[in-house]
Amino acid sequence: MRLLGLSAETIRDLADGRAVLVDGVEVTWPEHDRRVLGYRRHALTLDPGAAPYLLHVLLDDATVAGRIGCHEGPQDGTVEIGYAVSPEYRGHGVATAMVREFVDWLAGQGVRTVRASVSPENAASRALLDRFGFVEVGSHLDDEDGPELELELHISGSGPVAAR
Repeated sequence: MRLLGLSAETIRDLADGRAVLVDGVEVTWPEHDRRVLGYRRHALTLDPGAAPYLLHVLLDDATVAGRIGCHEGPQDGTVEIGYAVSPEYRGHGVATAMVREFVDWLAGQGVRTVRASVSPENAASRALLDRFGFVEVGSHLDDEDGPELELELHISGSGPVAAR
């Protein structure tokens, strides 16, 4: 499996419902996760330079096994990430591998703080973030997703991030 960053053009094409070539493979976005494409297209409209941060896709041949990305480009060295794993890939360490690789990439880009919001009922995601050292810093009520815990991880470019 490969985690690949998507260009602004690719994000826009996927949001428009088109299949695209990603690393030589034709990819169609999974219907159950199309909502994120609208968010990322909007982020591109606000800041076209944010494209490298917005959406990275984990491919298993031509199948989208998962995705991870930032809500927007870095602001003062801080980003908020979101990720999802396709249902048939859950429970196989896919999310752990994506978070590890993406946070390492972010550190290499100069990001120093990574935020994540997670539903209090999402025990699997909370456990994953806990293993990486994310700590709870607050909570909020999301208009679409309901109550969410806010977590942060402070990173440095000195080496790979490891799950505990």
